[in-house]
Amino acid sequence: MLTVKQVSERLNVSKGAVYNAIHKGNLEHHRFGSAIRVSEDQLREFLEQTRARTEPDPLHVTQFKHL
Repeated sequence: MLTVKQVSERLNVSKGAVYNAIHKGNLEHHRFGSAIRVSEDQLREFLEQTRARTEPDPLHVTQFKHL
């Protein structure tokens, strides 16, 4: 189980960004009293859900004409 600090270090973001993801319900977690813990699986699922998909936009594809 990872602490908020450990999650923030792995993602190279602030602890505030991690708390924000938790507060919005985007990052599942466990609470033990006031302690928050995130499992490896929960972090992996969060990363999968937030992965940017980069597919070319067919309306903005530049076509080159050969000279």
